[in-house]
Amino acid sequence: METLELKNPEFGTEAIGNKLADLVSLRKERTNPLVAAGHMDHDIGIMFMFQAKKGVLSNSGAASKLVNPFLNSYSVDISTFETLFNTFSPQGKGIKFEFIFISQQDYIKYTGSTNVSTGATEFLYFVATPLDHNDSAMGHYIIFNLGHKFEASMDFISPEERRTLHDNYLSSQFYSNMNAYRAPLMQAEGIYYTWADINKILNERNIDGRLYKEVQFFLGEVIELDIIREYFRDNPYYIFDDVAYAAAYGGNEKRLTTIGKYLPDDLVGKEVFFDMGSLYP
Repeated sequence: METLELKNPEFGTEAIGNKLADLVSLRKERTNPLVAAGHMDHDIGIMFMFQAKKGVLSNSGAASKLVNPFLNSYSVDISTFETLFNTFSPQGKGIKFEFIFISQQDYIKYTGSTNVSTGATEFLYFVATPLDHNDSAMGHYIIFNLGHKFEASMDFISPEERRTLHDNYLSSQFYSNMNAYRAPLMQAEGIYYTWADINKILNERNIDGRLYKEVQFFLGEVIELDIIREYFRDNPYYIFDDVAYAAAYGGNEKRLTTIGKYLPDDLVGKEVFFDMGSLYP
């Protein structure tokens, strides 16, 4: 899969996916490929999520966990990805999941969901923006935690609304604290994925060969490269291109990202995770 650099400065070049594709492979002669792949996805996904809790999210500025400025999870029905893929992939090259700050009232209005997992008045959310071949937006869509079936003609916001909500994120104390944590590097403003990557999500199957129905996203933090190296040193099931991986990984540590979990789960305790920024294998 291809890595693409965005030319439009409005959407930035942060957190672009697939820098690490094909840098890790299985030693098939040593183990069952399905078991090994499932363990790696699960293990490293858990590392990303737990590191976020003690790292990038720990200084959120909230008085307690009850009012953290982010949700417990962000879910998308795979049929929503399918609609976006069928509608926009012939016209462009990818989609940006952009970080915004949204109020409880707007969240309920846009999503139709009253199940808000934080008491914060404003919190982190995402807007999906398909981009054409010139990196220009083709619309801004509300797709996460919808309380109804996604409709492209209904679940959109205007460019002005998108800009206001994104500016809310950039001016928030939460974003300021995350920047201080990652200094001198800036935090990501979103994650970009090619349509080929979205198509892969649409066609991912569980161990029984069935397509998944939903993806549940959690906030994660890109862990230290040395932890990744140690993991592969301790697991002889993989061929790990250390030099190429380090070159692709450089500059991404301590960055906020999202970890996706396919649902329904294959095995309890061995869920299949993936990183929307493609920063773990």
